[in-house]
Amino acid sequence: MSASYHESGSVQFLQKLFRGFLFIPVLLALSGAIMALIAIWADRSGVIEPGSALSSFLDISTDGARSVLSTIAGAMMSVISLVYSLTLVVFTLAAGNIGPRLLETFANNRVNQITIGLLGATFLYALIVLYVVGEETVPHISVAVAITLAVISFFWLVYFVNDVSRRIMVDNEIGRTQKSLRAAIDLLLRSEPEENADDRKVIPETAGTEVTSSASGYVTAINGKRLMELAEENDGFIEVLVQPGSYVIEGMAILRLYQGGREIDPETLRTVFQTRYARAPEGDIQFSIHLNVEIALRALSPGINDAYTAISAIDHLSASLGRIVQRGAPTAIIRDKQDTPRVWLSILSVSDILDAALNPLRQASCGNVLVSERLIQALGRMALVCLPRHKSILQKHLRRIASDARQKLISHADREEIARALSSANKTLAQV
Repeated sequence: MSASYHESGSVQFLQKLFRGFLFIPVLLALSGAIMALIAIWADRSGVIEPGSALSSFLDISTDGARSVLSTIAGAMMSVISLVYSLTLVVFTLAAGNIGPRLLETFANNRVNQITIGLLGATFLYALIVLYVVGEETVPHISVAVAITLAVISFFWLVYFVNDVSRRIMVDNEIGRTQKSLRAAIDLLLRSEPEENADDRKVIPETAGTEVTSSASGYVTAINGKRLMELAEENDGFIEVLVQPGSYVIEGMAILRLYQGGREIDPETLRTVFQTRYARAPEGDIQFSIHLNVEIALRALSPGINDAYTAISAIDHLSASLGRIVQRGAPTAIIRDKQDTPRVWLSILSVSDILDAALNPLRQASCGNVLVSERLIQALGRMALVCLPRHKSILQKHLRRIASDARQKLISHADREEIARALSSANKTLAQV
């Protein structure tokens, strides 16, 4: 099992550092200040010969330079305030209409970060250059660069508004969420060997020593490579009892250690686990699945009652789940260079993933013929690509939908419609 998928805490810290409205905006703003110093140096070092054609083109009076720089600096501050206000409005709309847990994806949007950083860079640049404008010295190159930055900021602002208008469309956000999920699934399934029915036999039958968690929170990262190294050094075996995304409480068993040549300090083993107060999408496939399910559940709530948004979420989710049933879950075994099993670290179970996604959707759509029928069709599409050993899982969910329909649907016509959809899906499964 590749260690790259089970990220260490330092890797996850770096990923978090590049998110939000802090690192990239501040970095770009500081770049603007550095650019101002370089431009001022170029003016004072006489890069442009006096009397040349370029010098005549850049010629501007002291009052003109101050006016231009003051206008740019003032405009940038006004636009920065507008961008922040618009971003917060989008956050509010997204939290209320799409889902509050999607706010992280909005904050991670590079367009938002670059917009704020570029506007901040232009403001600091104009402010610093304005400071050095004197009665006798007019930084011609610096003023020209300031105008260029203002033009770039204008066109980027237009792009920012276009991007914001597209992101608040729920169908686009559903598609983006599932695109990220499918990329994570493809990366995992491409780099990992397939699970085997006999995999659990590698776990020793002797009594192991349990190591408990020293803190409460969500498991956001497990460094599988480090676990394998520790087990190899000890000539032992480690069975991890929790998965990325699991919530652990202090004193709860998180792994079982089967000792070998020497003892491993439990505190060293605990450092392999990264816990946080909130779940993170990295290494936690169920988190991204829950995001899409949350959109569908919110759409099916009585206050919103938007069946077509739920249908869109189900359609996109079926493509992601189809990747899993088509390939199967990866093995939970991590082996050393001598191909000796050292760690048992389960990432996902096909049955658990499908249950987590389909059970809430089935329960929420019970009695809604339109959505229930689309859920059945989604299972039928998944049946077209699923492996024979996953056939029983899809059949289980079809039986549950049929049972709910018998209890909730009163209209004979509605029952017939659901029955036809179930019959078509079952025929597809029979050919698997």
